[in-house]
Amino acid sequence: MKNNSFLLALFLTLTTTTAFSQQQLPASLRPYAVNLTYTLVKSLHRAGYDMPTMAARPVHQGVSQRNVLQLDSTKTYFGYNLNGPGDSTPLSRTIFTYPSDNVKVEADYQYENGAWTPLSRSTFISDSQKRLVEVLAETFDPGSQGYVPDSRLEIFPHGDSPELKDSVFTYAWDTVAMDWAPFIIIKNTFDDQNRLQESLSQVNYLGDPLVFQDVYSYDANGDNHLIESFIQQDGAVFPTERSDLAYADHLLIEIAVSSFDGVGFQPQSRANYAYTLFGALRLIMNFEWDAAINNYRMIQRIEYAYDNAQRLSSEETTFMNPNAADERYLKVYAYIQDENLSQEMGFFWDDDLFDWILDTKKHYYYNGLSAVDPLPGVARDLAAWPNPTVGVVQLTLESDASVQVFDLAGQLVQSRQMQPGQALDLSALPAGVYTVAALIGHQWYNNRIIKQ
Repeated sequence: MKNNSFLLALFLTLTTTTAFSQQQLPASLRPYAVNLTYTLVKSLHRAGYDMPTMAARPVHQGVSQRNVLQLDSTKTYFGYNLNGPGDSTPLSRTIFTYPSDNVKVEADYQYENGAWTPLSRSTFISDSQKRLVEVLAETFDPGSQGYVPDSRLEIFPHGDSPELKDSVFTYAWDTVAMDWAPFIIIKNTFDDQNRLQESLSQVNYLGDPLVFQDVYSYDANGDNHLIESFIQQDGAVFPTERSDLAYADHLLIEIAVSSFDGVGFQPQSRANYAYTLFGALRLIMNFEWDAAINNYRMIQRIEYAYDNAQRLSSEETTFMNPNAADERYLKVYAYIQDENLSQEMGFFWDDDLFDWILDTKKHYYYNGLSAVDPLPGVARDLAAWPNPTVGVVQLTLESDASVQVFDLAGQLVQSRQMQPGQALDLSALPAGVYTVAALIGHQWYNNRIIKQ
């Protein structure tokens, strides 16, 4: 029944509406989600689902209406710790084209043997309300030097809702029949308050159709506090899982998942959530049930930080390993305008050096803001004095810059726009060593400052 649990968990994710704009995958799904093709994972992620290999960035409602620039391309580099500072080896890139107002095409490439090799191409189609309704994904065939069909996603929105879905269909390309073969079919029903009441899901798994039923219950506050999941076999219905959800001021603070073992429900996993004062997600703690200690054991912790504009500035993930050292990873985000990213930097924690090590950089290019992708280059020194300082630092800036200050743990502690001649005030920060980074155009400048 383990594979059935995987499929049920997938359907549960596709149909559950939560306090997040991106829906979360249950922890039990993650070991099995690798069975889905890359293009299908990408399509579901674009449709608003947090996939294990494509985790969603939390979105706060207060910033969701900001301007969105038209993205032209992204480019990712890696291997900084191998070859010294600055941009190192190209890794991947995505190029975006817009054939019409409601169609976007994403072409993915990887860097191999000194050239960009095509990987896949996905066409995203939206309706007049900018809701995603169809994705056609293709993979590159080296033999024919062309793209071949791989997966297809169809979404039928519920009324005028920007998020609710009446049904979802996914297809896989059948290379024998040379046609689309249905893979997952999901049909949802809602009450008169547009609350999800029931989901019926069918999957063609190893030639046999499996049918699942998810039933949603709501408390007096209107929050979905219980999801009961069943599998239908030979005309009978059997329970498989249940999820108990808890809220504070309509914000989800806990999901506890239990699986049915034929006699009763046994604890399986738990997730807890915490929020900032302005309602944005700031902490996720994931647990799994450990029978040896007869209790939950934390397996993952994710912490989010935000800048003064309530935009996500950093995301730190820690994996707890019972028989080894914890693994820590950090993502730091910089913006070019409103919610539009200019750069995403990835770090990993080195216990020997007791410091964050730069691992990857992802650059974002927008419609005309960067006519030519910049060549890889080394970050330049940022002149700053006095250093050490008791508070105020003078920076040598040639023009307006986006300035960020990071502590030794890699956490963003200050972010602001600065003009030439302005001083950076670190008075409110505790004594320590800080990295000051300034982005001018597409060139980075940095320096380490000692605050006494």
